[in-house]
Formats: sequence, structure tokens, C-alpha cells
Amino acid sequence: MSPRSPRVLIIGEFGAGALGLYYARAFAALGWATTRYDMWAGYARGGVLAGSRVLRRLLRPALWALMAREAIALAGREAPDLVLATKAPFLGRGAVRALRRAAGAPVAMVYPDSPYGAYTMRADVLAVLAEFDRVYIWSRRLLGRLHADGVTAAAYLPFAFDPTDYGAEGAVARPECGRPHAIAFIGQRYDKREAWLAALRGLDVGVWGLGWERSEVARSGAACVHGAAVFGAAAAAIYRGARVAVNVLHADNLPAHNMRTFEIPPCRTVMLTEATEEIEAFFEPERACLTAADPRALRGQAERALADAALARAVAEGGARAARPHTYEARSRAIVADVVGTARVLAPGAGR
Repeated sequence: MSPRSPRVLIIGEFGAGALGLYYARAFAALGWATTRYDMWAGYARGGVLAGSRVLRRLLRPALWALMAREAIALAGREAPDLVLATKAPFLGRGAVRALRRAAGAPVAMVYPDSPYGAYTMRADVLAVLAEFDRVYIWSRRLLGRLHADGVTAAAYLPFAFDPTDYGAEGAVARPECGRPHAIAFIGQRYDKREAWLAALRGLDVGVWGLGWERSEVARSGAACVHGAAVFGAAAAAIYRGARVAVNVLHADNLPAHNMRTFEIPPCRTVMLTEATEEIEAFFEPERACLTAADPRALRGQAERALADAALARAVAEGGARAARPHTYEARSRAIVADVVGTARVLAPGAGR
């Protein structure tokens, strides 16, 4: 009898563009049987709470306790070889320990935000992270800080891209304004991002994301604002329709990178990004991306890319080449080798 395929339980969100979805696809591509605990379904409770953020916050303690019990029970039924959580703030210290007992397997965390930033959702986040067998963090600066604060199992793992969504081939978006834009920006509005995009006034800029409809950028006509938030394949279709895609990082992501760092270049679109050492280590400036240290420099680089088609084409192609190794399948192989061990099956058919 052939041995069964290795199993992974992934705990997270699985909507368009979600990290949980990308890791679920990647492990499936490696031949792992993949079970999901959908955090959003746990919050929404069959749609009853889907439209009420206030009610979900009021019921959060009870909801989190229920969701933790559900995830632990699922681990016990499925007996996975690995439990991989993506943020999953409903898991407390006791729940992580119970998950390990129920699964009889390592429990790892891919943490997509800063544990020290505004989006942690738990005051005891460091104590919870210390319970995991491995905590993957995308920032070398945060890695050192986590080690100093007692999360000794933390390890560096950058973001990546999913070729199912992001690539040079595929649909090109038709914005509701009726015309494509030479420059695209996708992301939530923050004061810093608005200041950077304001520097592009007079250029053909399209903006997608939450919070922009009432912004000064929208009121002044500095950009054509499309109110919808877009993720995954829909975001890639916008990038493919633009010559330049702008990437301005949230303060929590400095001095590292964000998910868009790896999602723009595979679309063979020029990534014009805020400069950081980590981004420049992955994507060489002037060859695989264009960088800017401030809004004034952003304007100058955008004008260069729009005026010089040969430069834009060379940078876009260089970015696509540089991005190629950085898939979530590659990241999943690294997780398996690190947490489960090299004896585990890393690809379909291996070791069988």
C-alpha cells in the first residue's frame, strides 16, 4: 500500500488575494492534501454576522473561543503533518498548545503584518507567537526584534507571488471610467500615500482601494479614483493595463517590503516603488524596478518611464525575470524543509 500524501491544515482567510489562499494553492501544487479552516467563515457564521463589523467586535471574545475550538477539532479529525496559520488572531496561547496536541504535528505561523503595528488585534501577540514551533516574518528588522522579545522560533520568510493570479499573460482590466491608465496604484489610502500620489498630479494616474473617494487626490483631480478594493487576479489585470505601477509602503512595512513588491513585476509592468534596502536586494534598481526616496523623486521616475518606452520595457522585463523564483510554492518548500524536515514529501511523487 502506498503511503498517504502528507497533509496540511491551513488556518486563515481564502478570499481573492489572501495569503491563506496562496499557501493552500502552493501546498496542493506540492502534492499535499490541504484542509482549510476559513477564518472569515468563522467570523461570519453562515452570513449572519457578515455585514456587521460592530456586532462582530462586540461578540469577539465568544467568537474567538468558538473558532479556536473549531480549528482544534478539525486538527484532531484530519491529523495533519503540519498546521500552518496565517495571522489567525483568534488563536491564543492555550489554543496553539491545544492545536499541537490535537494534530500531533508542528504548528507554524506566517505573520503578514507587524506584531508591533496597528493591526495586531491582540495585546498579548508576542506571548502567543512564542507558543508556535516556527513564526515566519517578512522583515529582517522585525526578525531581530522578535528574537530579542522572546519569540526565538521566528525566521525570515519574504512575501512572494502566485502565478495563478499574477503573470504577464491574462486579461487586461477595463476601468469603469472607460479608459486605461498609464500609471496604476492599488492600495488603501493613508496620509503618506496621498502625499506621494499628489506628486503625480497632471499625469495619467488611476487609483484603486479603500478610502480614496473622499481624498484630496480625488477632489483635486490629481488621479482618477476607482473606489473598489481589488485583489488577486483583478489587481493583476489592472497592472497589465498600465505601463507603471506605483508601490508606496505602509510605515509598518519599512524598511522591508510588502506583498505588492512581488505581485507587480510578474505582470511585466514597471514597478515604481518607494526605495528600501530589502526591495533593492530583490529587484535591482534601473534593471528590475525604479525606486524613489520621496514624492519628488517619484514624479521624476514616473516621467522617465512614460517618456522612454525602451527603458520601461527593459525594466518591466527585468522585473519579471527577477520575480520568477519568488513563488509561494517555493516558500512552501522552504517551510516544509524547515519545520517538517527533509524526510517529508516536497513534491508530487517524491519519496513514494
